[in-house]
Amino acid sequence: MTARETLRTSSIWAHVIAALVAVMLIMSVTLAARRTDVLVLQLPFFVLIAVFIVVGWLLAARRPDHPLGWLLLTIPGLFSLGAPAVLLGEALLESAPTVTAWLFWFGYDRPDSWVWLPPIGLLLTQIPLRFPTGHLPSPAWRWFSRFTIAALVIGSLLLSTASVEVAPGIPNPAYIDGIGDSLVVPLTFGALAIAMIGSLASLIVRARRAGSVEAAQLRWMLWSVTIIVLVLIANWMVVLPNDDGWGAAQSFVPLMFGLIPISIAVAVMRYRLYEIDRIISRTAAYALVTLVVVGVYALIVTSVAWLLPDAPTLGVALATLTAAAVFLPVLRTVRRLLDRRFNRAQYDAERVVEAFGERLRTGADPHTAPVDLLGAVERTLEPNVLGLWTAPPPLTPRPLSGETPARQD
Repeated sequence: MTARETLRTSSIWAHVIAALVAVMLIMSVTLAARRTDVLVLQLPFFVLIAVFIVVGWLLAARRPDHPLGWLLLTIPGLFSLGAPAVLLGEALLESAPTVTAWLFWFGYDRPDSWVWLPPIGLLLTQIPLRFPTGHLPSPAWRWFSRFTIAALVIGSLLLSTASVEVAPGIPNPAYIDGIGDSLVVPLTFGALAIAMIGSLASLIVRARRAGSVEAAQLRWMLWSVTIIVLVLIANWMVVLPNDDGWGAAQSFVPLMFGLIPISIAVAVMRYRLYEIDRIISRTAAYALVTLVVVGVYALIVTSVAWLLPDAPTLGVALATLTAAAVFLPVLRTVRRLLDRRFNRAQYDAERVVEAFGERLRTGADPHTAPVDLLGAVERTLEPNVLGLWTAPPPLTPRPLSGETPARQD
């Protein structure tokens, strides 16, 4: 079998596996729809799983030789596999209770479930280890990769033995008495923590050796992880005192993890890869401007309420007008400062264009204008080939034979 036929076969398998995982996701939604409150609470999670399936399918179909696409399909597959296990266990409950117990051991949703550990472990170990090239940072990392897989397997098996029952009235067939009080469980989860921290540290090792392309790919991952961490911190700080609001915000947080597969897809496919500098600059700019505007609004409202306690609406109106007035000036200033740091190429290009426009406005020499234009284009766009077409001068009509040319005074 030739290499092209192998890739074509792998691509077909990507379509088949993605379709199977999508069917299992539909079964999971159907199972959760038995209770409307559970479906509403888990809907953001199902959307996140769908994002993983779509991105994994695209990468595995277009780049079947790259392992990240297959890993992104494995993660939602492990999450969604519990639904068919539960449905099959319910069908076999009377005829084969032992089989039902083992199916519920894997798929039944309970507070001490263990099925979340393998997909989360793959997301935090194997994907960082193999991002963005699909290979480990160096051959020396092979032992660590095997260590992470062993820690995931052992940790999942130990956690699965802690439940007394896998469902109400159905005992856990893998239950081991006293396993939760032994030192085996903390040691295993300590090994899992080392595996995850070491895998994330491998990105730092890559960044120190990365070229321009790989550095841009790593910045995509850094941007997505930073956004997720900031959202988590904001929810903990702002919404935690309010239990009702915390529940609603907590259901929204899983959607932010969809940035991880999206950033992986952009990095691997290299579609608009170098736009990351502009995205980082704009994200930071709007975050800082939002903090400034909210701070100004809160300061004015509290100050007016303290000075004029009988006029609360005045403070709200004044704060709203002030916040609206300072938004655009602050945004322009912050964007200019951040572009100089994170989006330097765009900043330098804008300066070159402004300088060229200023020379044209101040009476540039027509003979040097083409040279200035070529220089501006070369510095901003950096093309491989550059040329300039100018209209030829108008032709002077030739006089007919025996005709004297008109005299021009």
